Amino acid sequence: MQKFFNKNKILEQTYKENRVKEYINKYIKELQRHFDLPDNKMRMILYKVYKELSPFSFIKTWISMVKSKYIERLKERIYED
Repeated sequence: MQKFFNKNKILEQTYKENRVKEYINKYIKELQRHFDLPDNKMRMILYKVYKELSPFSFIKTWISMVKSKYIERLKERIYED
């Protein structure tokens, strides 16, 4: 009985993944058509977006924001004196 549920869950997951893949493909094709971009350019844009969504990029962005706030406060203190 357990095997049946596991197999059913795997099939459902595969079905969802295929649906997402189809949706992304159609959406990308529509974007490419709308903006009239060549394949190579579209791939580069997608790769950049993918990199920006990584956890490392998020941490890097957050650190950059904290750093800029810190520098901003330091400048305010320097100009106050």
